[in-house]
Amino acid sequence: AFVGRCHDDEIGDIWERVDFTVEDANPRAAWCEEARKHGGGGGGGGSSGPRSLTGLMNQNAGAITNGGGNNGGFDAGEGDGYKWSQNDEEVELRFPVAAGTKAKYVKVNFARTTLKVIVAGQTLVNGELGGNAEVEDSTWTIEDIKHKGKELCVTICKKEEGRTWPFVLR
Repeated sequence: AFVGRCHDDEIGDIWERVDFTVEDANPRAAWCEEARKHGGGGGGGGSSGPRSLTGLMNQNAGAITNGGGNNGGFDAGEGDGYKWSQNDEEVELRFPVAAGTKAKYVKVNFARTTLKVIVAGQTLVNGELGGNAEVEDSTWTIEDIKHKGKELCVTICKKEEGRTWPFVLR
């Protein structure tokens, strides 16, 4: 299971992960109480999208089996210290990171038109995106790559699905 927490400031166009503490796991924590209220939590903002993880997974499975969309395939390339790929729905950046890298060393600031990635105090990228991001749906993970070490995988969901970005980051 994955449990995460973020700070989402729509006015400031800021979305960032924050530490999830032991106190946050308490079912009586303020955020749990808020999430239990009608319309609380989830970040859906009244959208008509999937209301559960299962619904989201089923929607994504349909998109995969239907063969994607309008860009005619999958585009990929390399940037300064990372590899990238994009399809109709998202852009993915993969950064090699040290074997001992933990989530607490990673800070990713997603904004509508910019991205900043910092690992262990070092800025890996800080720039303008090639399109608009769906900030609430974008995420990152640290993955063990067999015989290669670890990678930080940053997934940016596209606001305008089906549109190929002319560049990923600059």
